[in-house]
Amino acid sequence: MDAGDRLAQQIEAMQQLLVGAEPEPLRSGYLADPSAGNPVLHGSTVTALVPQWNKHPSGLFVPASLQAPAPIDLTAVFLTPEEILGFPLPAGHTESELQRIPLDSVLRFCAMALNALGTPGASGAAVDRAFANQIFKEPVRSRVLNLLQDNTRRLLVPQAFMLLARMAMETSPEVLPEGANEGEVVIALLALTQTMGLFPNPGPTVISDKPGTLGRELIANQHFNHNWSVAGFLARYARRWLQMPTEYQHDPGVVDLGKAYRECTGIELGSLAAVAGYLWMVTTTGRFVVQRSELADLNIPVEQVEAVLSLISSDLSSMREAIRSEHPDKRTEWSFDSFQRWPVLRLPEDRLLILDPRHLLNRAFGWLPILDIKFPPRGRTKPVGHTKLAARAESTLRHLSEVYVSEVLHKITGDEGATRRVYDDSELKAAYAAHGQRIADAAIDYPGTWIVIEVTTSQLRREAATAVPDESQIEDIDKLIEEIDQIDATIAALRRDETALTGTPATGHRRYLPLLVLPEGFPVNPITLTVIRERARARGLLQEPDTEPVEIIDIEELEMIEGIQEESGPSMLDILRGKQSGSLRNSAVRDHIFHNLRLHPKRPARQSDLLDAALKPLADVLPHQPQKQPRQQKD
Repeated sequence: MDAGDRLAQQIEAMQQLLVGAEPEPLRSGYLADPSAGNPVLHGSTVTALVPQWNKHPSGLFVPASLQAPAPIDLTAVFLTPEEILGFPLPAGHTESELQRIPLDSVLRFCAMALNALGTPGASGAAVDRAFANQIFKEPVRSRVLNLLQDNTRRLLVPQAFMLLARMAMETSPEVLPEGANEGEVVIALLALTQTMGLFPNPGPTVISDKPGTLGRELIANQHFNHNWSVAGFLARYARRWLQMPTEYQHDPGVVDLGKAYRECTGIELGSLAAVAGYLWMVTTTGRFVVQRSELADLNIPVEQVEAVLSLISSDLSSMREAIRSEHPDKRTEWSFDSFQRWPVLRLPEDRLLILDPRHLLNRAFGWLPILDIKFPPRGRTKPVGHTKLAARAESTLRHLSEVYVSEVLHKITGDEGATRRVYDDSELKAAYAAHGQRIADAAIDYPGTWIVIEVTTSQLRREAATAVPDESQIEDIDKLIEEIDQIDATIAALRRDETALTGTPATGHRRYLPLLVLPEGFPVNPITLTVIRERARARGLLQEPDTEPVEIIDIEELEMIEGIQEESGPSMLDILRGKQSGSLRNSAVRDHIFHNLRLHPKRPARQSDLLDAALKPLADVLPHQPQKQPRQQKD
């Protein structure tokens, strides 16, 4: 018997052992492939539909194929020129193309993409497909559309368009010389993406208490690409800039922000909101170039319109000069200071171009108007006591931001009437008034757990936000460690005597969850959380066995939790604890909400009235459309 016969005999013997007891019709009625990765049900040759099950911490069994996402699964990678065209582009090709493209054409191309991506509710994947169909011809179009079937790939990268606009300001001519062949702006863009993010020394890939080159880039990337909900952004503007300064006018140090803005700039805050709001509203309709004459139809004094435009817009020659004057050692692939300061570009023939609507919103409705108060427009005489007024205005906005967080916390917990769960800093200070005692801003009493909260309006400095290779990111993180020190001290006070705060004896064993709230946002990712936790550990902070790792959250994520509570969803404590035991424990809270909990919370109900208040300055100045007379029927 040769080897082949012996193998056939062995196979037949094994078959008899495995399926010999099965009836012949059943045995021949189906096919099975009991191979690795395709197991069969025990005692048969029936292929298992669900080959493996995993048990979650909750006790629920789920198919192993339903893998929880890891942080890397949330990242998107842009398509390279070689993938799109089939070959790489030569070095320096972006500059050579831009030298043959009029500046106006490059800016329009960049604005077209950035405004499409910035439209509220826009799907990045849908915008990618629309642009692929628009800017490519066959066979490239089909190749790109096929690559975009992978939802982790992207065609349009906001950073690339901002970089292209910046390079065009330095390179592109106003008009082409007669007879010159115009360059291809799409090729210029692709050549740029080929070199973006390449560094000769990427630094260490193992992160401990310093971010390194890779970490700096990731922080800058997340900071630049962070998108706020427009409705929430405007609602917070209405509350902090318009309503709260009046409600808290008797608090020590609080000033009327609108009055301070007018005194320092000569511009009514409502005029800034109306002009910027109108230009932003136009971009939501698909237009990003506006005739300046349209603003004359607004019911605003013409001098106010001109003053606002002088503040938020720049002509092309001034923008060129501003960009060329930037310090080379402080400029990176994430530096767009001039475009953020002047988000509206004045084109020839009295046209206004909005390059990126995100920058326009932030310029008028975010933190940047404080800088107008601190640094009045050129030629504007500073009011008497300007330095003190500017300092009080900034302090007011910081204070009101912290009060706003407290309002959201009370909404989240339903802390009304006889129910008491949120203790603000005034109660904490009254309970723990010992000399030198450091106190957090709030503590929330959940069954068995205290969430201890510190609110800080600190923001990344420009160098940290744009990945300048210095110590700025570490210095900014160390400021947060000082805030964590206050949380740690408050936890120690609660652990020692929580009755001093609550007035009732402690019941059972307590755990403590430290929470750092940054209303203006902070790039939370595996690198930043690792660095922060490691630096806190080195300081001996939050190291007791009853204390959870520190979490970081921004105001929009708090408002997401507020919206979840309104829909009777999981509590704030359940959300934070679920995150710490989940696959995205080192990512942002919103990532856990969207990808692990698979929730898409509605905006809180209270934001509707605030949104109306934010848009009221614009609504009040829009030209009233005459009502159409009803048609008369013919006899």
